Amino acid sequence: MATKNNHLIKLREMKELMDLINPPPVYIEKRPEFRKKKPEDEEPRSSRAMLWRTKKIIDYTNPLEDIVMRKPQPKPEPSKAAKPPRSSKSKKTKKVEDRPVEESPVERRVSIIECMPTITWNFDQGKPKDKVEIPKWMEPFDTTGLFEARYDILPMELIIIIFKQITNRDRLAAGETCRRWNEASHYYEPFLNQTYYHFDRVEFGDHVAPFKYFSKGFRYYPRLVFTQVEFNKHSDFWELHGLWITELTLRCCIIRKKKFLSIMRNLLNLRRLELMQCDELFKNWTIEYNTSEPMFPFFLFCLKHLSLSGCDYFNEFHFERFITMAPNLQSIDVSNCFINLYLSKRITMLDRVMKLISRNRHHMKCLNLTDTPCVDDFTWHCLCDIEELRLTHFTMAYSERVPLKDPGIIRFFTIQSGLTHLDLTSSIGLNDDCMQIIITTCLLLHTLKIRRCWLLSDDGVVDMHTLQHLRVLDISSCERISDFGINTFIVGKRHREMHELYLSLLNNLSESTLYYIMVTFRNVQILDLDSTSNCVSDETIQYIICYLWNLQHLNVIACTKLTDAGFTGIDLPHKTFAIWDIEETFSIERLKKLKVLKVSGCYKLTDFSLRYAFRFMELKELSLSRCHQLSKQGIEKLVENCPALEYLDLSECPNINDQCVELIAQHLKRLSTLKLANCPLISEVGLSYLSQYCKNLKYLYVRGCFKLPPDISERLANITTLRQVYKS
Repeated sequence: MATKNNHLIKLREMKELMDLINPPPVYIEKRPEFRKKKPEDEEPRSSRAMLWRTKKIIDYTNPLEDIVMRKPQPKPEPSKAAKPPRSSKSKKTKKVEDRPVEESPVERRVSIIECMPTITWNFDQGKPKDKVEIPKWMEPFDTTGLFEARYDILPMELIIIIFKQITNRDRLAAGETCRRWNEASHYYEPFLNQTYYHFDRVEFGDHVAPFKYFSKGFRYYPRLVFTQVEFNKHSDFWELHGLWITELTLRCCIIRKKKFLSIMRNLLNLRRLELMQCDELFKNWTIEYNTSEPMFPFFLFCLKHLSLSGCDYFNEFHFERFITMAPNLQSIDVSNCFINLYLSKRITMLDRVMKLISRNRHHMKCLNLTDTPCVDDFTWHCLCDIEELRLTHFTMAYSERVPLKDPGIIRFFTIQSGLTHLDLTSSIGLNDDCMQIIITTCLLLHTLKIRRCWLLSDDGVVDMHTLQHLRVLDISSCERISDFGINTFIVGKRHREMHELYLSLLNNLSESTLYYIMVTFRNVQILDLDSTSNCVSDETIQYIICYLWNLQHLNVIACTKLTDAGFTGIDLPHKTFAIWDIEETFSIERLKKLKVLKVSGCYKLTDFSLRYAFRFMELKELSLSRCHQLSKQGIEKLVENCPALEYLDLSECPNINDQCVELIAQHLKRLSTLKLANCPLISEVGLSYLSQYCKNLKYLYVRGCFKLPPDISERLANITTLRQVYKS
């Protein structure tokens, strides 16, 4: 009896799970009524509401024979002997027939067992005698009542909630599992707006692969990137999908004036346009000074960002017509421009940029003048003279010396107190006084990058810890900032939020200060300690593993003190934590969220760490170049424990051979970039493994591999995703 009750409980739990995933069909049978109800008296009943209303009919505590259907018991007929005697007065009375008694309608539902009429159930053992085909809605359950996972029939709402928790690359990889997941990863509008479609070194045309598949597609593509593509053929793609394109990037592309205008005419909702190193567009596009030729016979009112980075051949007339085309421009990027121009032309172009900013001063929010020549103190004063200009993002590399009398840079930062993103990388003219003005006036700073500002010292970073909104800080290569200044003025005494911290090439940094940084900034996601070998040791890496459990990006390139003991926590001379008789160490596999790990140049790293510590299910990028002691034994465990790798660098590892390449090609299915430069043991056998197993490989670096044949590209021709092979 106990076994039977346990089976009933198990059956009830199975039914609840089944109703949660796919509600069972409910069939209600009613007997015809003598009096029809009026339409206004009827109450609508859903299938689930009717299910709960008929709950009293089914009792799971009764035997299973009564679960299938409970019929109303007929009333017992009275016996003849029990009939009362007739009275004398009622002898001649007529016999009156009894009216039929109205019975209440009986409601019946189909139970779980009735849904499978061809199964002969054995209730004593809880198993069916014969195995038959199960209905589709009950596919997650087998005839034994056990649940089998069917992730392909999950509700679309649940799939989208899961996909929101993972990265774009993981979501696209999961979309290749089945059609339902592919639909969720591509057609959901927020996911679609986050996807970039990158065409690199492909032929453009409606009848040429892969572009012909995009031309005939029924989806829309909001973000497009073209790299080294020649636009010399007609295409209907822009007319069909142009209204849905919001971002367009042309990088090193060959495009002429007529083709460019025909494309831009269809992009009326374009918000972001980037033309990077497109010199061919402006070389043959001549505009005379006295002509009134309109460069664009249309307007792009939605365009907010314009980038002409690296374009050296456009003049002031091109620039002026670009600005006229976009009256609502909010962001301009002219970095690395005007380098090949004469001095007079450079000054003229900067004057045009200032006029643009003055014209759109009410809308202008972002300005990028990185590596733009002729940026001096006069440029700072011109920016200060533009009234009602309130920037939020500003990027510039200031290399001139700050004047002693009325410096324009100090005046600029005094006015622009609403900056949230400030990038002054390689500003060798930035001194301590300017930095103090930035700290005291720009209290809303979220991102501050002062890499390679060599004039900064401890006096310039005083009270930097008072910037409560600061989340990204880059002080790499600022050698004059001492260990005391970092500990006292930058880190401070209170715990604060810090997401990205770049401390590369700081030889003055000590282990104690680095430990204090970890304790204070426990939510750091990106930590860059490139070439800081003085402070990064096995004990330091143990503290990083202990405190920074949210770390996603770790860079310890050329930290030569690191050994296997620091990564695995085994055989350390001193335990990381020792309290009374409790001693504890940590392995780097504790960092479950790690996605990028760079340990190039750590030549003391061996196969021991790869076998017992490198277990990262979400690791995307791993750099192990110049780790001379790695061999097949370590690679064998690495490819099993890190299956999501997309970027792997094994350059200058002399023990890497064809067997290692075979392991990499067979297990790393998502690998897109593989670097094997200066690996002398790799031969054409390794290329055959790559050609056979690597179906997503895009970039291959085999420089210095002297055993490889010269026709590498021909041997890898069956890899359709391969874009470039670097072999010389």
